[in-house]
This record gives sequence, C-alpha cells and structure tokens, in this order.
Amino acid sequence: MRCIALLVVVACSSRSGDPIEPRGSGTPTPDASSATDSPTERECTELIAHAVALGAAELRQQLPPDQVPTAAEQSQLAQELRVQFLPACRNGSRAVYRCAIGSKTLAELAGCHATPSSSTSNKSVAPPGITPPAPAAP
Repeated sequence: MRCIALLVVVACSSRSGDPIEPRGSGTPTPDASSATDSPTERECTELIAHAVALGAAELRQQLPPDQVPTAAEQSQLAQELRVQFLPACRNGSRAVYRCAIGSKTLAELAGCHATPSSSTSNKSVAPPGITPPAPAAP
C-alpha cells in the first residue's frame, strides 16, 4: 500500500505538461484557464482516498483476503498520506487532479502526470556515457 503514496505525489505535484486522460473516463480536456487552478483541500482529500481505494482494490485481486488492508488500515493510510502530501496536491494543477480523480487503476493515476516527449526522433540519442557513432562519409 505504500506505493500509493508515490502515486499521490506524482499525480498532485506538477503543473507542467498536459496530463494523459484516463481511458474511458469521458472527462473532457480542461481549457487553459481551468488548468491553472489548484485543487481544493477537499478535492485533495478525495484524491488521496481515491488512490487508497484503487490500491486496495488492486491488492484484493492479487492477495489472499487476510493480507488485504482492512478498512481501518486504509483509513489510517489515507490520513498519513493527507498529512504528508496535501501541500503538494494543493499546489498541483486542476488538469492533473481531474485526470487522477477519474482514473480507474493506479497505473492510470500514475499516467496522469506523464508528459509526452518533445523529441521528434530518438535515433541520434545515445544512452548516457555512450558517444553516438559519427555520420557516414558521403
């Protein structure tokens, strides 16, 4: 369940780039003016609860019932995350918030922060520490 904390931070911590809309969310892409607004404290609390619920649902599919966090444990985790991540969420963008709150899985929630690469070609990019080959002579 602790990995949920990272996803909440990722979903709430940046104003840069356009978020990826969750599949099937039906949520319209926000306009530029709404993208500059930050989520409210209530919305951030709802987002944290949503992330915990998604994590618990995914754990229910992977673990035996006795290993899934109880409702009390989930509530405790949500409270810990709220204390830890509320400021970052409050400083995040409304567009990222809308994407995250509409997510159906933790992967979708994490994808809300992803930004497309601005690179048009990766053919000339070498991994760090490796010099790309020189162009062939004409």
